[in-house]
Amino acid sequence: RLERIVQDVLHFARPSEPQLKIVRADAPLREVASLMGSTLEQGRVQLALEDGPELHVSIDTTLIKQVLINLVRNAAEAIEGQGSISLRVRASHAKLHGQSREVAVLEVTDTGKGIPPEVEKRLFDPFFTTKEAGTGLGLSIAARIVEKQDGALEYQTQPGHGTTFGIVLPVVPAPATDSSIPPA
Repeated sequence: RLERIVQDVLHFARPSEPQLKIVRADAPLREVASLMGSTLEQGRVQLALEDGPELHVSIDTTLIKQVLINLVRNAAEAIEGQGSISLRVRASHAKLHGQSREVAVLEVTDTGKGIPPEVEKRLFDPFFTTKEAGTGLGLSIAARIVEKQDGALEYQTQPGHGTTFGIVLPVVPAPATDSSIPPA
């Protein structure tokens, strides 16, 4: 546990520089869904990947997958008994770094218990946690990872009805050849 805490502190203090690549916005969601789907279903949580628009973003897929895995784990922990987690991409407009932009929002929505107002106030504070074995750095690190890729991490919650976290990323033009599809 101590080793994990030290690793989390190091990631928080010195996040790695993103290796940006233009990919379809749903690519990391698809990978996380296939990686975590069967594990969650054993715990009686359904993980669903919803269809969305074909948008492209410039991201470090490894780092964004790390953020998504953290968000899916948090969502699963918020669900008491049976429930579901939905992954989707949606198109929107948002203000990023003072500019109104076309964005892709990678969403993780759960049917969990929502975030109580007293926790919501401190949600992104480093070392604040409600989990017995938590370090309180997961969401802080996630927000920093997304910000280093010109994006933002946002959320909406309704106590008793669930939470949606969104990774907001600027849309970029599709590459001339679709490099988001790995070679066979």
